Amino acid sequence: MRVIHVTPGMIPIPPNGWGAVEKIIWEYHQNLQSMGIESHIKYLNEVNYQEGDIVHIHIANLAIEAHKMGIPYIFSLHDHHVVYNGKDSFNYKQNLEAIKKSIVSFCHAEYLVDYFEETDKLFYLSHGVNTNFFKVDNQYRTEHKLLCLANNGIGGDSSYDRKGFRYAIESAKKLNLPITVAGPENNKNFFQHHLDLLDYDKLTLLFDNPNEESILELYKTHSIFLHPSSLEAGHPNLTLLEAISCNLPIVGTYDGTQKIHGMIVTERNSDSVANSIQEIINNYNFYVDQTNKSREKFDWGVITNRLLKMYKLVGIIKKEYNSEETKNLLIDNIENTTKVDIKKESNLSYNIHFVNNPFFEILGDSDKEYGVEFYDEDVLVYTTKLKTNMWSKLNREYFTDWTIKVYDEDELIYNYKLNFTGKRVFISFDSKSLGDNISWIPYVLEFKNKHNCHVIVSTFWNKLFEKVYPELEFIEPGNVVNDLIAMYRVGWFYDNNKEPVLPSTIPLQKAITNILGLEFKEIRPRIYFESKQRLFEEKYITIANESTAGLKLWNNPNGWSELVNYLKSKGYRVVNVSKNGERIDGVTQLKDTSIENTMNAIYHSEFFIGLSSGLSWLTWGLGKHVVMISNFTEEDHEFVSNCTRITNTFVCHGCWNNPMFKFDKGDWNWCPEHKGTERHFECHKSITSQMVIEKIQHLLS
Repeated sequence: MRVIHVTPGMIPIPPNGWGAVEKIIWEYHQNLQSMGIESHIKYLNEVNYQEGDIVHIHIANLAIEAHKMGIPYIFSLHDHHVVYNGKDSFNYKQNLEAIKKSIVSFCHAEYLVDYFEETDKLFYLSHGVNTNFFKVDNQYRTEHKLLCLANNGIGGDSSYDRKGFRYAIESAKKLNLPITVAGPENNKNFFQHHLDLLDYDKLTLLFDNPNEESILELYKTHSIFLHPSSLEAGHPNLTLLEAISCNLPIVGTYDGTQKIHGMIVTERNSDSVANSIQEIINNYNFYVDQTNKSREKFDWGVITNRLLKMYKLVGIIKKEYNSEETKNLLIDNIENTTKVDIKKESNLSYNIHFVNNPFFEILGDSDKEYGVEFYDEDVLVYTTKLKTNMWSKLNREYFTDWTIKVYDEDELIYNYKLNFTGKRVFISFDSKSLGDNISWIPYVLEFKNKHNCHVIVSTFWNKLFEKVYPELEFIEPGNVVNDLIAMYRVGWFYDNNKEPVLPSTIPLQKAITNILGLEFKEIRPRIYFESKQRLFEEKYITIANESTAGLKLWNNPNGWSELVNYLKSKGYRVVNVSKNGERIDGVTQLKDTSIENTMNAIYHSEFFIGLSSGLSWLTWGLGKHVVMISNFTEEDHEFVSNCTRITNTFVCHGCWNNPMFKFDKGDWNWCPEHKGTERHFECHKSITSQMVIEKIQHLLS
C-alpha cells in the first residue's frame, strides 16, 4: 500500500512553529512509515493517484479540486468554522461537498458527525499524541503555575475568546496563581481588544509561534493546563493530549465520550474554572496519577493504526464486489461480529426525577464508586462521584433536556435520556397577575404536546381556562400533587437557577417558554367566556386607565379627556372597565367589574383602549382588537398581533426591558433615569391624544 498525504501548502511539514494540521499530517506520515507503509507528502499538482493506493486530503477546496481532476480521495475535516459560520455558510457547504465527493471522510470531534447530518460518509477519528516525546521526569509539581497554550480568535475575528483566555486569567487572579498564556503571534491581537486582562501582575504572555521543543518546555514548567474552549474541530485537541501525556492535570470543556483521566470538565465561566483548579490543587497527586490512564490510549501509533485499517477497507471498496478480498472481508466481519451492549451492574437501580431540581440516586449494594455526569443536551454541566445509596441534586430548576451518564471507571453502564412520555408533570404559576396568567397558559399545552405527558397546572385564574383547556388537569394553588416525574415553577424570579434569561429583557410570553424549554412563538390564549346581552344599545368603546405602577399610566394630564371627547364627537359611548381607575368626565363607569361582566362589556365593544395591563391581555384573549398606550416597554414585550401600539421613541422609553434596571414595585413613582426631574415619566407624558387619534382612524372607519 502507498499513501499520499496532500499538503495544505501554507507552512512546512513538519511545521517549524505553530501548525496543527501540518503536525497531524506529519504524525500520520511518520507512524505509517514505522508500520512499513510507503507514505509520501505531496502538493496536489504532484499527485498521480495511479502511483498511490490512498490519496488523503486535509483541506476542503483541495478535495473539491481533486475531484475535478478525477482523483478518488479520503478527506479529513479540521475546520471548526463550519459550526461558527453555520449551515448556510459557504464554508459549511464547501466542506460538505468535500465529504460527499470523498470515498470516506474523517472528523476529529464527535459532535461534527451529527452536525453533518446530510451525509453518512463522515466518521470520528481522535487526534493523538507522541508519548515518546511529550513526557516529563518529575510528575509531581510542588509549586503551581497555570498554562494556556492556544491560538485564540475565530474566522478573522481576533477579539473572539474561543479558547477562554479570559476565564483562565480571571480564575488565576481569583486564586492568586501565576499563569502563562502562550501560542502563535496572532494572540497579540486578542489582547489588544481585551486590555483589562493585562492588569494581572502574575500573567506571562509568550507569543513566539513555539515549536515542539518549546511547547514541551512549557508543559515541564507548569502544573495545571487550562482549556475552557467553546469550539474545536479536534476534540480532544492536540494540546489537551500533549498536556495529559506530560502528566499535567487539565481543567477544560472537552465533553467527548472518550474519557480523559486527570481532567475536570468545567463550565465556561471564571468561578467554575477557579473551583476546578482548586479541586486539582487539593488532590494534585491523585489527578497526576489519573493522567497515566489516558497517555497510551491516545498515542499516535494507536490512532494511526485505526486510520490504517480504514485505508485497507477503502482498498477493498475500490475492488470489484466479487473479488477475493471483498469476499474474505465480508466473511471475516460476519464470523467475528459480536453484540456490543452497555455493561450492566445487575444489583444497581436508579431513582431519577426533576421535581424543582434534577435529582439522581444510585441504589444497590455495591462498594464501588461511580462517575455520574449531567449533560444539557451535549454540554457537560456537572460531574460527581457517587456510591450506592447516595444521591446528587443540581440547583438548576428550569427545564433542561438532561442526559445522565453513569460510569464504572471508563465503562458507560447507564445512559438516561430525559423522556416524559406518559409521565405526570406539574407546572405551577407563581404570579397572581391576570396578564401573566393569561399570557402563559397556552404554553402549558405546548409543553404537554411536545412531551406527550400528563400535565397538572396550577394558576390563579383557573376559571378562565379549565373549560377551554380540557387537555390539562387544573388544581388550585397550594394543593399537593403526587407521583410526579417533574415540576416547574413559572414566574419572574431574577435568579439564573430558576430561569436562564432576565425576564424583564424579553417578551412576557418568552418568560415561560424559556423556563419550559419551548421554542418561542406568539400564541393567543383560549379564554372561557359566555356571551350575555349587550350592556348598551349604541356603539361603544371600552377603555381602562388603571394600572399597578405610576410609570404604566398615560401620564399626559389631558390625554384621556381629549381622547374621550373626540370619540364621543364621532358618536361613540366610552365605557371605563377599570375597577379603581381615575374617573373621567363624560365616560360611563362600569359598575359591576366582576371578571365575567368585564369580559362581556369588552366583548361587545368596538375595540379596547388601555395600557400594558391584565385587561389588555384579557381583551386580546377574547379576540378583540387592543389599542395599547405603552412606551415604558419595548414594542415586542406584550403581544403584537391584533394590536395597535402607541409609542414615542424620540423620548426616553423602554426602561422596563433595560437589563441595567430592576423595577421596584414598592416605589409608585419608579422612573429609573429621570425620577424627580422635569423628565419624570416623559415616556407617557409625551404621548398626546392626537397621536392616539391618528393611530386609531382605521378602527373608527
